[in-house]
Amino acid sequence: MSIGAGEIDVAAPEKPSLTGRVMRGAAWMIGGRVVVRALGLINTLILARLLVPEDFGLVAIGVTVMQLLQNITDIGVSRTVVKFRHAGCEQYDTLFTISLIRGLVVTAVMLFAALLADNFYNDPRATVVFFGISVVPLLHALMNPRFFEFERELDFSKQFWLEAADKLLGVAVSIAIALVFRTYWAIILGLVAGTFAQMVMSWVLRPYRPRLSFAAAREIGGFAGWLAGLSFVAALNNKLDVLFLGKFVSPADVGAFFVGGSIASLPSGEIAIPMARAVYPGLSELQGDAGAMRRAYLRSAEALAFIAMPASFGVAFIAPDLVALLLGAGWERAALMLQYFSPAAGLAVIFYATNAYALAMGRARLIFLREVLVFFIRMPIFVAAAYFYGLLGAAIACAVGLLVIASLNAGLYARLSGGSPFEPLWRARRSLAGVAVMGLYFIVLRDHVATIDDWLLAARLMVDAIAGAGLYFITVLTLWRIEGAPDAIESVAINQVNAANIRLRRFRNSVS
Repeated sequence: MSIGAGEIDVAAPEKPSLTGRVMRGAAWMIGGRVVVRALGLINTLILARLLVPEDFGLVAIGVTVMQLLQNITDIGVSRTVVKFRHAGCEQYDTLFTISLIRGLVVTAVMLFAALLADNFYNDPRATVVFFGISVVPLLHALMNPRFFEFERELDFSKQFWLEAADKLLGVAVSIAIALVFRTYWAIILGLVAGTFAQMVMSWVLRPYRPRLSFAAAREIGGFAGWLAGLSFVAALNNKLDVLFLGKFVSPADVGAFFVGGSIASLPSGEIAIPMARAVYPGLSELQGDAGAMRRAYLRSAEALAFIAMPASFGVAFIAPDLVALLLGAGWERAALMLQYFSPAAGLAVIFYATNAYALAMGRARLIFLREVLVFFIRMPIFVAAAYFYGLLGAAIACAVGLLVIASLNAGLYARLSGGSPFEPLWRARRSLAGVAVMGLYFIVLRDHVATIDDWLLAARLMVDAIAGAGLYFITVLTLWRIEGAPDAIESVAINQVNAANIRLRRFRNSVS
């Protein structure tokens, strides 16, 4: 199917338009993430030269508390809209009302925390920061639930413009205030301005007049309730590890864990997660056709492995050089996260669409139970490993946790589809072989390449990236040819390359 995670079966001629829409949706999602990340990086680099580190640290505390509260109370408005494909005013009004109440509660908790922040952090500015940031959850709560109809229709271009408006206004406000006043309020007001822009755009792009109502609370309550529970447990899974690690290792190792983990998760975060999100509306559109949903899921596993897996393993193979280039001296231990976390993430991406599969089938309860099980398996392992082995133990524990999640997702797929838990791995067989050949080069052959370690760092990385990617794609395409060139992700990729070449030739002809 498509180059996106949700690969809707290209072998099903009755659904060609769905395939194309999922492909375009994945492209918009990945492109949007790239643009947002780039704008965020520009904003950070400029503010870092206008403000002092204490400003960033102070605001980071308030933002972390706000994000934790947002995460543990998330009711999954967008996923609920996608799931209820024939939602009307009653459903939208109910979602808006519940979301508004949630926003008011989170804002109230933030205001209460502001009263305690001064004493807790021994800094009177903390109270002001908490007060300022408390506006953000309320603005989020005022988002238009009907906006997520675009996602249901696989039109992710609107999401792109929404996030672009958020970042553009936020960056402009932050930089302007920092230039004039040199105060941490630049960060706070930039965040508020961006969230306000996002909220306004949601109503401009999909006009709707909401009412306060609980008319459909019973209908959507079960699904949204399980999503809220899932968000709560997922927030604990994602936030507690750093808090525990800080008790066992030095602040420098905590920094290496956090920054190294951020780099290690880039392939899965910036490629696999957007692809998996794009597949959810496609799977939801296939509700009622169990066979088509199963085929679409397996094609998504195939696509995720083809695109995201080599990137994750590649990051692991070049970890020391990549960390040296990106972070400089003093960050060498951050490479541990890349070396252990990235390969495990590469295997886990095969199953990234499992959540979308379960949600499309209305089985949010199973995802919640899986997340609870992950917490009780992963957290004791992480705490023990960090206590006895420090940063190395934490890195290995994170990798083990990802493999546990992948195993549970394989079992969840089997339960949902009635098939074998190994089917997604079989669909990813050519990509797994390609990664194995790539690993053979880096682990066995690379050290025998004359003088490569004497090259400039950037040149060495470029050669390694080209060699790894070349070996991967040559292996995958060779096996695909040996298998008779089946209708698979490779054929989709080749068709996309050919189409891009045709468009490029037409463009050249038009300007010549």
